[in-house]
Amino acid sequence: MRVEFYLSSSAFRQGPGEVAAYARAHNYGGVEWYLDLLRLPVAPSARAKLFDRMRGDGLGARFHAPAADVELGHRDPAIADTSLRYLLMYIEFVAEMAPTILTVHVGSRAIPMEMLHWERALDHLRRAAEAGRERGVTVCLENLKGGWTSDPNRLLAMAEAAGCAITFDLGHAAASPYIQEGGTLEAFHAVIRPRITNAHIYKIETPDGQHLPLEDAGCHGPTLDALLAGGHHIWVLELSAREDLEQTRRALRAYEQG
Repeated sequence: MRVEFYLSSSAFRQGPGEVAAYARAHNYGGVEWYLDLLRLPVAPSARAKLFDRMRGDGLGARFHAPAADVELGHRDPAIADTSLRYLLMYIEFVAEMAPTILTVHVGSRAIPMEMLHWERALDHLRRAAEAGRERGVTVCLENLKGGWTSDPNRLLAMAEAAGCAITFDLGHAAASPYIQEGGTLEAFHAVIRPRITNAHIYKIETPDGQHLPLEDAGCHGPTLDALLAGGHHIWVLELSAREDLEQTRRALRAYEQG
């Protein structure tokens, strides 16, 4: 089966209409809408207009929940509870596009782990996943390049305990201590494979947070093969610039045809 590419709206600074037009013009199957850069309106009529632009000409839509000001597992219960309520509101909103996927973080922006609370994180993640299931929204916990979710075994334990799926971010995994200290991407993927529902594809995230494009797919070929073998044929290219987005797609098309 041919891979279907989604682009991440994080590569754009224009409005959703322009992003959707680019996706259609360049034959992307859909867009993962990065909600740190685009907020969803509370007003139903405004939200309906926005979702109509996102759906344009049959585009698929996935969502990346806000992460800069949301921390489900914060040690401060006021922050954690507010974050959960905020995320539950977003689940209600994106359910209007169901079935769809919503990717969430625990421990984002390199927050120190001592500022987080393990049991609270699992409880809030569980409640978000349950709300999503009731509404046709698959909540996916993403692996980050540091913290709890950077270890595949702990990531799997979190997802299993919370009953959520996983977004496998290949570039975060490549930058994680697990890989840097001798593990392999294939081994990382193998641990979490049963719960993967979504995939972010690019080369690696740098220490300053830049997502680097793939020059060729050879370095990640075995992991890409494993994703395909697991039935994951939609890949979100999570780059922050259009030229990097298109370079990565060219590399992946070459891999696919080779």
